[in-house]
Amino acid sequence: MAQDRPDIPTALKRTILVEAGHRCAIPTCRQTPVELAHITPWSKIKEHTFDNLIALCPTYHTRFDRDDIDRKSMLQYKQNLEVLNGRYTDVERQVLKVYARILGENARGVASDDVPSVISTMRANLSARSTFALGDIAIHRGMVWLLMNLIDDGIVEVLKEIPDWGKLPTEKPDGVVALTAKGMELIEKMIAAEPI
Repeated sequence: MAQDRPDIPTALKRTILVEAGHRCAIPTCRQTPVELAHITPWSKIKEHTFDNLIALCPTYHTRFDRDDIDRKSMLQYKQNLEVLNGRYTDVERQVLKVYARILGENARGVASDDVPSVISTMRANLSARSTFALGDIAIHRGMVWLLMNLIDDGIVEVLKEIPDWGKLPTEKPDGVVALTAKGMELIEKMIAAEPI
């Protein structure tokens, strides 16, 4: 930290951390602990503001500082947090994070040229609805109201027909929350730091 740079005020730190759920703001990461990063460097603006601060894990903070992640992407991650936090509940955002993690894990380690084919395969599984390849989420009666904004926006749907669960230690669920094609597009945009 620069010698003449004042500490980020405690209330502002708290607001930034709450915005990101006290986790890294990169959708496929969501790790802890986190550090606060200036999207536009402190040396250029000489102030701490909500719009210019974002919570990042040490790895992504370092990558951002080395320009492995560009400023435009970081601004979009920040803007996407604002959209998601303004529209969806904590439960709904958690569902989106689960799908972002699944998509990220399926694409991790794949050469960038092959990522479209991985996504294409996932889309085929999505339309076929023959497997739980996208990590569909089991729900029980009365839980649908927790996901109403995602359902109303066409991001997820509740399937009444349950695929064979095999032997599970619990009873069979009443339904399954499944990502729609529109939901897949939203998750792809979250991961790619595109406007949502």
